[in-house]
Amino acid sequence: MSSKKTADLSPSLVAVKGQATPVPPASPPRLPASAPLNFKVSVEFRRRFRQRAAGADLKLNELLREALDAWEQKRGLT
Repeated sequence: MSSKKTADLSPSLVAVKGQATPVPPASPPRLPASAPLNFKVSVEFRRRFRQRAAGADLKLNELLREALDAWEQKRGLT
């Protein structure tokens, strides 16, 4: 008597030779929606930045985007 266990396979999981479903081509890899931005600032700058974001009810990245937008607009880059 064999002690090997066999898996119960559902008929829908078993392909019959010549009737297998083709695998669709792989889609190109997507770029991430966001990426980390790492740099060092002084402790005082970090405190001020966090205070301004909290005071305006903004996330830190929202304040950073607004600051860059304002900087570009001031220099006529937009």
